[in-house]
Amino acid sequence: MACYVARNYTSVIRVGDIADCVGLHPDYAATLFRKWFGTTLTHLITQYRVAHAQRQLVTTKHQILKIAYDSGFDSLSRFNRAFKQLAGMTPREFRKKNALLPSFAVG
Repeated sequence: MACYVARNYTSVIRVGDIADCVGLHPDYAATLFRKWFGTTLTHLITQYRVAHAQRQLVTTKHQILKIAYDSGFDSLSRFNRAFKQLAGMTPREFRKKNALLPSFAVG
């Protein structure tokens, strides 16, 4: 299940999709995952998406909205909320604090 998330986090994925890939009922898959990993599938997906966004914020000059969608978020407000919850700051603050030198930025 974790591998499925790692390969598909930028796409729209639901617990049912993840459960299908391992042949389990969605409720049972979610319970099993939480028991083994200590977190929910939804939280793992969000962690992957925020980590992807962090890499993009540091290494590109793409607009934050583009980064949000490219990371798998379906709205800017959800992206901002999740990012601040996990990173402790807004995407704009994160970029300003962690941006590479301008000559290294791509895109």
